[in-house]
Formats: sequence, structure tokens, C-alpha cells
Amino acid sequence: MNRHTMTEPASHFRARWWCVVFFSLVAILGLGGGAWLIAYEGVGVLGVNNSVPWGWDVVSFVFWIGLGHAGTLISAILLLSKQRWRSTIARHAELMTLCAIITAGVFPLVHVGRAWMLWTLAPLPVASGVWPNLSSALLWDAVAIGSYFLLSLLFWLIGMRGERAGMERSRPLWGHTCMGLAVVLTVLVITVHSVVGCDFAVVFRWHALGIPPYFVCGALLSGMAAVQLIELCLKHPVPAAGDTCRERMARLTLIFSMAMGLFYAAELWEEPQLLRQGGYGIMLVLNVGIPCLYWWINARQSRAFIACCSIGILAGMWWERVHIIVYRSLSYTNGSYCPSIVDISMLLGGLSLFLALFLAIAPAMPREQHNPATEALSSAPYRTGRVAAFGGICGAAILSAWCGLTQWADTAGSLQHRPMGYPFILPPLLVCTLLGAGLALALHYFIYARRCK
Repeated sequence: MNRHTMTEPASHFRARWWCVVFFSLVAILGLGGGAWLIAYEGVGVLGVNNSVPWGWDVVSFVFWIGLGHAGTLISAILLLSKQRWRSTIARHAELMTLCAIITAGVFPLVHVGRAWMLWTLAPLPVASGVWPNLSSALLWDAVAIGSYFLLSLLFWLIGMRGERAGMERSRPLWGHTCMGLAVVLTVLVITVHSVVGCDFAVVFRWHALGIPPYFVCGALLSGMAAVQLIELCLKHPVPAAGDTCRERMARLTLIFSMAMGLFYAAELWEEPQLLRQGGYGIMLVLNVGIPCLYWWINARQSRAFIACCSIGILAGMWWERVHIIVYRSLSYTNGSYCPSIVDISMLLGGLSLFLALFLAIAPAMPREQHNPATEALSSAPYRTGRVAAFGGICGAAILSAWCGLTQWADTAGSLQHRPMGYPFILPPLLVCTLLGAGLALALHYFIYARRCK
């Protein structure tokens, strides 16, 4: 029995676990039942068709990936900027990232229809002798999201490990390691959703340079809204700390909302007929109009308004993904789209999976008591920079060597007289470099901490 369980009222403890059981059952029925039907009968049970090849499953995938970015924003970017108020929400924001990525990972596994063929994404030759093509944005997706989840998990585990008693000797290195991982994750938080945006560039203005920042800004806005809801549910030991955290997050939400307003304005400048669509008006009101009220201090301090605004933003950003993936496809065809009962069950199952994971783990999360930035500045510099550079070089060298050995197998490029070249593998090359740097930092810390014992 942990400390939280001993101090938590028995009624709240029972209610929380009843919620965990309920959401787990809904997740099993929604996601499990939908996955079984897709594997047994094929993707035809979904609402996808020739006009809309990607439906609500891919919408949910993009939404949950975007939701996971706020954890990195709170724990990494604010750590680098030495914001002290981040400690009130840091651990729960990191947990939100992990739960959101796990939820997002279910949808592409199910949507392929035959999940047992996913091994073809690995750097192994298929039966025909052709290797996976790293010039494909879908393969970038798998590499980026896998790297992001692994490094986020290490950042979360190392952060909690440094809070334990008896780790004073290794705590300075812990601070340097957290700062190094924060730098790596800050770059990844931009890279991952930019890569996700490239997936949809195939059907949504391939030549538009604004797609990656458009996706990144939307992801951060939805993530900040989710973190605000989490903060409202926390009990802060010092009320002033909670008020400060709430005020700062409302300001950040306002900034991201204004940035999304600029993207919407640029899009309407090119295609003003979009405003006549009812769905576009919903996006403008929920993602820009209502958050504009954060300009007033009374709105930023009202718990009821923050809760309503955050829920509205989450609904608006989900609808924005529907607009991009579904209605953009319909704008180029004369078809139609109607989500099936499997689409709806998968949507509810994904939401239930996220809530079940978060409610089961969150109460046992310790609050941040030691600031990694303070620990790093109070000690002599370690060789974390060299370790990260060495790991990054190794990651880039391994990917470059693999591409050099398998470039001849790019059948599609060879048929078009343009075999895969290194400009086409820059996104996975950057991700593998960051992955190597993050793994080297984590390995260096765990080896040193073991020696200190």
C-alpha cells in the first residue's frame, strides 16, 4: 500500500477504482471488439470508402498523438526555461503523454486490418527481397512515434528516480541528464507531429509549407487544454502554487489559440468558401473564439470557465482533424462519408483506454520536489554533452549504413529512375540521431547511479 492509498479517503479510493474498472471494460468492448471485427471481416466494417480512405480511426490517431505533446511541453520546454511553476503539474503531464501515445498506437495497429503483418515495418527484407523504404512518410511515422514514446518513458522514469531518498550522490548527474533529455524531447515534440502532418500531405495540399507548423500548433493547443483539466482535478498542498500554474497555463493556451487563428485566417484567405461550411465555424468558435476570453483575468481565474473552455478546445481540435482527414477528401470527390458503429465504438474505446490508464497510475505519482535545473547548476559540469553527441553520431551512422546497404532495394524509385537518396531520409535520420542521443544519456545515468549504490 503506497503513501497515496494510506491518505486517500476510502470512498474516493473505491470510486476511482470503480471508474477504472468501468473504463477498462468499455475499452475492451470498444477497441477489442472493433479490432476483432476488422481482423475477421476487414476494414470494410469501417465507414471508409473510395471517397474517404481514412476515417475516424486515423482521426483518433492524430488527435491522441497531438494530445501527448503537452506533457513534453510542460516537462521539457518549461524545464529548459527554468519555470518553477511547472513542478505542480510536471509528473501528471508526463504521464498524460505516455497514456496518450499508448492510446494512439492502438489505432494504426488495428487500421491495417492484419496486424500480424506489421513486422514488415522493421528493417528486414520481406519475402520478395525488398526492404522497407525510408522515403515513405508512413515509415517516418513509425520511427518518430516509437522514438518519442521510448524517450518520453525514459524521461518519466529518470525524473521519478531522482526524487527517491538516498540518491544524493547521483542527483547532480540526474539534473544534467534531465536537461539533456529535455533538449532532445523539445526537438522531437516538433519533429513527430511534423512527420504526422506529412502523412496527410498526400491528400491535403502536398506543396503547402504550413502543414507541419499547423499540425504542431494544433497539437500543443489540444494538449494544453487536457493539462488544464488535469490541473483542476489535483489537490495542491499550497493553494497559491495552483493559482499560479492555472494562470500561466491559461496564458499559454491563449497564445496557441491565437496562433491557430492565424492559420485559419491564412486558410480562409486562400479558400474563403470554407467559411460557408458549418463545421469550419465550429472550429473557429471552439478553438479561437471562446479561448479569446482568456484575455480577461476573471476568465483565467474561473475554474468553471477553464473546464468548459478546455472541453470545448478538445472537441474543436478533434473536429478539426475530422475536417482535415474526412472533409478535405470529400472536397475533391463527389462521395459521402458516414461513420459506422465500429468507428463510434473505437472512438469511445480509445477515450476509455486513456482514462483507465491515467486514473490507475496518476494517484501514485509523486510530486516533483527537486528541480533538475537547480541540481544541474549547483554542480560541476558532467560530460553529458559529449555522451549525447556520441550517441547521436552512432544513431545517425547506423541509419546511414542501413540505407546505404539497402538503397538498391527501392523498387518503386528505381522504376521511376529516381532511386532513394539521402535528401529523402533526412526526417528519419534526424529522429534516429535524437534517439541515439537520448538513449546514450539514459544509459550513462543508469550506469553511474548503479555505481553510486
